[in-house]
Amino acid sequence: MKTANTISLTRMGWLLQYYWAFSKKTYLTAFLGLIGMIILAFQVVLFSNQGYLTFETGYVKEIFFIGYFVICLLWLGQSFLALRNPQNAKSYLMLPASIAEKYIVELSIKMAGLLFIYPLIFWIASNLGLGLFQLFGPIVFKNVTIDYVGVLEWKGIWLIENFGQQLLFIKLILLGLFALIPSLSWAGSLIFGKYNFIWMPFSLIVAYLAISATSIALSWIMDPGTLTLNGQVKYEILKVDQPELLPDTPLIIIMSAFWIWLAVVLSYVVAYFKLKEKQV
Repeated sequence: MKTANTISLTRMGWLLQYYWAFSKKTYLTAFLGLIGMIILAFQVVLFSNQGYLTFETGYVKEIFFIGYFVICLLWLGQSFLALRNPQNAKSYLMLPASIAEKYIVELSIKMAGLLFIYPLIFWIASNLGLGLFQLFGPIVFKNVTIDYVGVLEWKGIWLIENFGQQLLFIKLILLGLFALIPSLSWAGSLIFGKYNFIWMPFSLIVAYLAISATSIALSWIMDPGTLTLNGQVKYEILKVDQPELLPDTPLIIIMSAFWIWLAVVLSYVVAYFKLKEKQV
């Protein structure tokens, strides 16, 4: 096929039109359903908290991150829906577009939904939920104290600040973990198909254990500690704070950040070749 290894913005525009025609009902249903769930979540929290909810209580961020995980699982984790049905799969794979174009367009739609549309929906729905409770809450509670959700102060996401020289790598690890969830969901949509919502959380646990075990083992091999009992028996133990490759930054921290981001990148690479395999 002439388009097999080329990228055209025109064809990508046609693909966007195809996706909208094929999935617009799904997108609109998901949009309204997400708004409803966020509003409901705020009502539950407000009623259980006796009508008191401020940004400092942490509930807003908790709801946001729970929603983030759900979106990764049900939005990115259910990508390439046309491939789930043999008839639709045949039509989709025969579209006059290269593998790269199909991959880029689908990934762009999913990432736009996660990184831009979801925060906007969350802001709208959370304030609608708070407004509804502000209106009807006094019927049940005498005092209602509510802080409406403004633009999130993203520096508040980094809950751990007192790590000295390690701070950069700690933040890389935290950011990498948030990046790993959508990347595994995306890859799982092509690998596990409709059962991705079951296998993706399991894959996340396996990835976490593998990253932790590899980093710990490497640190232990390079600089094992020795524990002596009664001056005779010696045991080799892990020294979490050694060896230090950078000032106050042990190897285990650096390697954890490296393995996490490597897993993020490899997830997208594996997903691309899985799509290419289906095209063939």
